[in-house]
Amino acid sequence: MNDEYSDREQTGIKHFALRKYLEAATRIIGSSWKGFSYVDCCAGPWESRSLDFSDTSFGIAVKVLKESKEWLHSQNKSPRFKALLIERSAGPYKQLAAFAESVSDGNVHVEAHHWDFRERTSEIIRFVTSQPSFAFIFVDPTGWTQAEIDALEPLLRINPGEVLINLMSYHILRFLHDEATNMDKILGSDYREIRSLSHEEIEDEVVRRYCDSIRRQGDFRYVCALPVMKPDQDAINFFLIYGTRNAKGVEVFKQVERQTERETELVRAKLQQDKRPILDLFSSDVLYKREERYRRLSARSKDNAKSALDSLISERGEVLYEDCWAETLQFPTVYETDLREWLKASEDLGLIRVNGRKRPNEVLKRESGHVIVRQ
Repeated sequence: MNDEYSDREQTGIKHFALRKYLEAATRIIGSSWKGFSYVDCCAGPWESRSLDFSDTSFGIAVKVLKESKEWLHSQNKSPRFKALLIERSAGPYKQLAAFAESVSDGNVHVEAHHWDFRERTSEIIRFVTSQPSFAFIFVDPTGWTQAEIDALEPLLRINPGEVLINLMSYHILRFLHDEATNMDKILGSDYREIRSLSHEEIEDEVVRRYCDSIRRQGDFRYVCALPVMKPDQDAINFFLIYGTRNAKGVEVFKQVERQTERETELVRAKLQQDKRPILDLFSSDVLYKREERYRRLSARSKDNAKSALDSLISERGEVLYEDCWAETLQFPTVYETDLREWLKASEDLGLIRVNGRKRPNEVLKRESGHVIVRQ
């Protein structure tokens, strides 16, 4: 990660995930769809230190769109790519508008508008549907009010389309017990019930409730949550919430989640190494302990995914492997290798059998006719 992200490393990690997903998605979608529309609902720029805005979400997105457009052209594909960049604050919007005008061309059409996106959902929908297009909606607010479900619902329902939303969980937890703050529109009218849970259980429940609302209101089949840690604390800063109706999207997003885990480790290790003389004053295992929050989240998430898998098999008796895959991979830090390990362990114990294998050691895969049967 370059120096432009110094003191805002979590933003660099977020941009890493966005870039990696868009690099894959634009090429996959551009190979089969006539158009791809990127919408940045809270574009900024905020705290950018680069003259070309290469350290902003919109700068990264436009660069990826142009690179993918060139690659698709080499594959004899010619989808229409366009980007809509939205900012409600006047100062940042002036910079955003100048950027859009400078980069818009015949390959990627770029527009900027001085809007509050929540009041302009009809215009956004018109932008992405004026021609056949696959929509990717990115919502990266500075707080949580712009991520409230009612405001997002029209955009969630765009089909074909996907969403990526930055859920500021750290901020939500700070104000969750404040009676003057109402979170009905983001967590549901009964959200006060979760205050009795432990801190980390509250965080899990906040993310679960939000994901369920996104799934329901957007009619998404899959909703995944990618945690992003504070770079210098043992705490999670926010979750990137991803909604899609296509299993291929989940497959790509989980690859990005794995890559983001590794990038986070590198960023945190470098940052902590820079501060090592101070850390050494305490103990030699400080670095390890500072990762405990993520380790606990991962352990709980895997336990919950395994329980959901067991319940699915128990209730149905016979389950397609792809349904097991869909049930488990929506949990944070859970991957297909985990699912296969769980199924193998259950098979070894005689709790299940697998039908549809063409050979005894065939690796379980989606769309291969593999069926999990309760014994």
